[in-house]
Amino acid sequence: MLAFKKQIPLLMTLLLTGLMTGIAGYLKNPEIIFPEMAAIAVGSLTAPRFAWNVSKSRMLLCIMCCAVLGVMIVRFLPLSAEFQLCVAFFAAQMIFLCSRTTFAPMISALVLPVMLQTESVVYLISAFSLTVLVLLCRIFLEKTGICKAFSYQPLSPPDKADFLQAVLRSFTGSLLILPAMLLDMRFAAAPPLLVAFTEFCKPDSPAEKKKLSILLLMLFCAVTGALCRYVFTVLLFPVWIPAVLTILLVCLMMQKTGMFLPPAAAISILAYLIPEQALLWFPVQIAAGTAILLYLSDLCRQKKTVPA
Repeated sequence: MLAFKKQIPLLMTLLLTGLMTGIAGYLKNPEIIFPEMAAIAVGSLTAPRFAWNVSKSRMLLCIMCCAVLGVMIVRFLPLSAEFQLCVAFFAAQMIFLCSRTTFAPMISALVLPVMLQTESVVYLISAFSLTVLVLLCRIFLEKTGICKAFSYQPLSPPDKADFLQAVLRSFTGSLLILPAMLLDMRFAAAPPLLVAFTEFCKPDSPAEKKKLSILLLMLFCAVTGALCRYVFTVLLFPVWIPAVLTILLVCLMMQKTGMFLPPAAAISILAYLIPEQALLWFPVQIAAGTAILLYLSDLCRQKKTVPA
């Protein structure tokens, strides 16, 4: 019984993934697929400890503010897609900084609709609903004693040095975003990679010592998502079956390696949102983008900021 209780968080993650992709497949509307749900589920449910310093209400508020702003940028900002994406990444960095949390997945919620040029309210409904479902699962786990309750301690208000670091991350990230978009290799700057980049830039980031492990995990997730989707699509299975298998394999790999990297889970589900003809090069672009962002994060960590 104890062994089964330990697997309940994983089963919940699989159920949420199946529900999301199942509804998307049934309604034939890919905008329902919110890849960051996988990251939030892994960080909230399956990881040994809660992944971020944030409250539940602030998680939902940040996701929705960023999702709405992302759709508004697509609708109302008269710039080309690549410059919209740079603006979106900068805006996401500012919101992330001012949120006084470490909840980086909000960045993807803002950048994703811009990269995919999504204007539909369906994306907003999906982001809200799936985040709420993850939070309800977390509350259940805490109430039943399967997971310990976490407390949120707001970070100190950002100072001049923090803003300079956020601007530096925005500029450095744009060094990848612009060429990736212009060369039609947009998934080298996939939203979950930009989330990971933000986390890699932290002074205590494992990226400083585990670059190869992180690169291999990202590549594994990209290959798993692309391969499962391709094989099961050829076999005409409903999309939720390979999606659930993908997350199961990703979570088992994270448990085996002890590396719970939420953006990697989002990468694996992003493979179900991209055009089918892009699947072959998807892992290559993810690996290239990860390698470049790991290098750029080193530059950001070493950059000395002006004291406040």
